Amino acid sequence: MRPFNRNIKRTLALARRLSALGIAIAISLAAKADFSITGSLPRLKPGDSIQVFRENLETRSQVLIGELSVGEDYSFAGKFENEPGLYTLVMPDERKMAIAVSHNQALVFEKDTSSANKYNISGSPDTDDLGAYETFRKDSLARLVYPPRRALNKAREMGEPREKLSELAQLEVEGYNAHLRELNDFVIDRLRTTSALYATSIRWDGDHRLEELRKKIDAFAKGNPDLSITKSMQERLRLFSLAAIGTMGAKLEGQSIDNQPLALEDFLTKVTLLDFWASWCTPCRVENRHYGELLEKYSKNGFAIFAVSLDTNRKMWETASKRDGVTWPQISDLQGWKSPMAAAYNISALPKSFLLDEEGRIIAKNLRGPQLATKLEELLKEE
Repeated sequence: MRPFNRNIKRTLALARRLSALGIAIAISLAAKADFSITGSLPRLKPGDSIQVFRENLETRSQVLIGELSVGEDYSFAGKFENEPGLYTLVMPDERKMAIAVSHNQALVFEKDTSSANKYNISGSPDTDDLGAYETFRKDSLARLVYPPRRALNKAREMGEPREKLSELAQLEVEGYNAHLRELNDFVIDRLRTTSALYATSIRWDGDHRLEELRKKIDAFAKGNPDLSITKSMQERLRLFSLAAIGTMGAKLEGQSIDNQPLALEDFLTKVTLLDFWASWCTPCRVENRHYGELLEKYSKNGFAIFAVSLDTNRKMWETASKRDGVTWPQISDLQGWKSPMAAAYNISALPKSFLLDEEGRIIAKNLRGPQLATKLEELLKEE
């Protein structure tokens, strides 16, 4: 009887493994977005190939998942099996088209009769939401950001005094912050719970209506708990809480311009400004010159600056630092937006800065110009 019992046990164990495998396969298949793309677009030729990439916003990278071949009738068709999320179609002439897809969607591309170079996409509510968001985003930029940016660039070209440049830089920063708040409002009030939410996540403002934004993502997660984009959005929300006022800032360490290892915690004083900047960021460059004056005035009272450059080119980082008179400690891994240091503080736009106390706790965020000077006066006034 013992061999028979062993066989039963083996059979039951195998059945359990097969059952578990079946469940795993079912879960895996449920996570796939079985979507198709068909249509015809301007400027395509028979034999052309359209590449389809899946977007990863966290690593700022793309993965090629397939191609669409253009036939003799100038049309294309293809079916893809991948997770719901954000995708980019790259045309033979390098034009790019962003789409957002979910389960069982059939996207159809058609020429727009109003223009030879325009197109319409149907069959995907997710892509409809993405298009509405992008239209609003561009309009918001044009209203709030571009006018002060143009004024600042023109003032720099004309050699306006530093006070004027600082004033215009502050206006650009304020405009961009207002722009981000508008985007949060759009996502919360007008966007549906589609995969297009993932495309908006790189521009979320963690200091504006965060709990309402969290509820929006919770609603998406309820129906899509296992998707990678769900986990990415939840992680971004988690990082917001780690970079909130009153929390301990993340520890940072890296290489200085002269390749010396530096750590933020070694430079903490009574009040430390942690500044994220880059050579290409005009408001950052204007503020650098202001920082030198603040250091001269308040360093004896316990003020210090520690900077993180999000440059990707060492020469540009070095040149900008010399021209701006950056004498305070700074580090960079030359990874730009892909830097883990940027991710640790949820940096998706520049300029960004944090005031830290002597323990590394965040006590204020994104103060610049007169606002920063006033705050330092308050925090470092002699008793």
